[in-house]
Amino acid sequence: MKNHLCISVIVCICLFGSFQTQAKLPPEIFTAEEEVLLTDYLRDIADWIMSLDLGSGQLKNTEDTDQSIFINGNFARVLVSAYRLTGEEKYKNEAVKWADGFCNQQQLTITSQINQGGFWADFPRREIVLYSNIYFGDMGTAATALSVIYKHADSKRQPIYLDCLKRMALFVTEGSIRDPQFLGRDTTGSFIIKSGEHKGALGCGYYRGHLSMEPYTISTATTAGAFMSQMYELTNEPKYRNISTDAVNWLLKVREADGEIPYMLDGKELDTWPLDTLTYCSEAFLGVYRFMNDIERAEFAKDIRPTIDWILRNQNDDGTWGQLRSPDQQRSPGVVSLLNWYYVHIQQDADVKEAVKRFFAYMLVPENSEAYGIKELVRTTGFLGLTVSEILKPDSTF
Repeated sequence: MKNHLCISVIVCICLFGSFQTQAKLPPEIFTAEEEVLLTDYLRDIADWIMSLDLGSGQLKNTEDTDQSIFINGNFARVLVSAYRLTGEEKYKNEAVKWADGFCNQQQLTITSQINQGGFWADFPRREIVLYSNIYFGDMGTAATALSVIYKHADSKRQPIYLDCLKRMALFVTEGSIRDPQFLGRDTTGSFIIKSGEHKGALGCGYYRGHLSMEPYTISTATTAGAFMSQMYELTNEPKYRNISTDAVNWLLKVREADGEIPYMLDGKELDTWPLDTLTYCSEAFLGVYRFMNDIERAEFAKDIRPTIDWILRNQNDDGTWGQLRSPDQQRSPGVVSLLNWYYVHIQQDADVKEAVKRFFAYMLVPENSEAYGIKELVRTTGFLGLTVSEILKPDSTF
């Protein structure tokens, strides 16, 4: 009897151990106690966003930029993430309110294939829309936010949101038969570069008064990468997966030997935005990785390591990246999301873990957080809100 009992216990332990292995949660950098602090930090950011009247489309109670589709889109996405992590309906409701207004602001055009396309200008208020850029860097960020909110919208809103997203995808892939803002500029049959050394990259859109079809790093990351990966998730249409995969391949192809990804825009390469560039590229990497097969994931794990090393080498002594409050730093928190993603999905690297913990050791000191610009600088606050969400629950911003 004792022997049978021992065997039963051993079998149970083995089975339970096997189940634990299969159901193993992704590795985490922070303890449960630290995650409570980070959740409170995210809730504080979300409550501040709520105070800005985001749903109106024009921020109030801020001296920073009050109307930008990418800033407001990031804020809406932070609110959805906060809803997912805290269950507080008010966050979701405000994000949905923003999405309603954002859909209402979409401009329509006829594509080169005689389909109805749609776009947003970077500053979409109707009285200034003709003077705003059709800028896929910002548009992709905002449309990705809409695609995330779609998952939490009611049954009446979802078809409306999806139609808007599909119209934008058509505009990206098919361009337009005439200047969509009626300014007499050149047109294109597609904003995606389909051949040559820059195959897979995306042009900027309309930039400073002209059609810009030279590869743009940011639009390739946000629109061709992150947004199209979301479109694949929502529709299961392989064409979107192919576009997003090609975008990521191009981003890695043009990367410097030291791991930095260059900021390319309108035929020029600038060296003032390395962290900004990596934050946006991280959006593409995290988005597209979700749908890679095992072979693609193994290859990507090797390919991304030089960029991880670049991030680690360029961390400041205080745990941050970049010059305090600089435009580049304001868009830098995404590098922390990429480090966390690498630790969770690729390798439990001690240096990566230490870098992430050092960053938040700095940020969780109230004086440091204020100096950094949290709840003051709208770009910084939005990007950091997304990063905190990813730390607390990987993929919670998608």
